[in-house]
Amino acid sequence: MRTPREHPQHQKGDVARIDRVAGERGDLYGIRIALHGHPHRYVVRVASGADGPRLVELQIQSDADVTIKPDVLRAIPSRRLAHAAAQWAHVRDGLFGFLRLDEATREALYEKYPDDHEAFDLAAAEAVAALKAQPEASTSRGKLPESHYRDVAEQVSQATAAGLTRKDIARKLETTIPTLDRWIREAKKRGYLGTDQPNPGGTK
Repeated sequence: MRTPREHPQHQKGDVARIDRVAGERGDLYGIRIALHGHPHRYVVRVASGADGPRLVELQIQSDADVTIKPDVLRAIPSRRLAHAAAQWAHVRDGLFGFLRLDEATREALYEKYPDDHEAFDLAAAEAVAALKAQPEASTSRGKLPESHYRDVAEQVSQATAAGLTRKDIARKLETTIPTLDRWIREAKKRGYLGTDQPNPGGTK
C-alpha cells in the first residue's frame, strides 16, 4: 500500500494567501499578501524589469490593530513579496496560459465580460483549451515557424519581468526545459530576443 505523502511544514515567511484589493486583472498593484508567521498583511505594488520584479510600494495592514514595531519592519521580506505578487498577477490573476492568447482575443474577452469575472474566466479557459488543442504548426521541412519564436520571446520577456522560472515557462509552453533553452537560443539568433536578455531563473 502506498504511504500517504507528507506535506512539508510551512516556514515563517512562506506565502499563505494572495488576493487582490485594488486594480484590474494583471495589474501589478493592489495585491495583498499574507505570510505564515506574520501578524500583518502586505498590500504591494511592484515594478517589473530585466532584473525581475521590485517592490516599490507597501502598505501594512492588521485586522487586530497589531502594533508595527521596528522589528516588524526589519522582518519584511521585500524580495519575496515582490516575486510573489508578480507571479500571482502573471499566472493566477491573469489565468494560467491566458497570455498565450493573441492580443485581439484577449481584448475581445475583456470587452465582452467587463464586470462578470466568472463568465470571463470560463470563456478565457475555453479559449486557452482550444488553443492548446490545435496541432503545432511547422514548415514543410519540419521546422517551427517564425511565429513560434516570436511567441517564445514574448513569454520569456514577460516571465523574466515577473520573476518566473524556466520551469514555469516550459510548463506554459508544454515542453521540456532543454527544448525551451534551445528555443531561447534560436529566438536570440533570429533577433526576437536581445543577446543581452538574461535567461529566466532556475528550475525551482
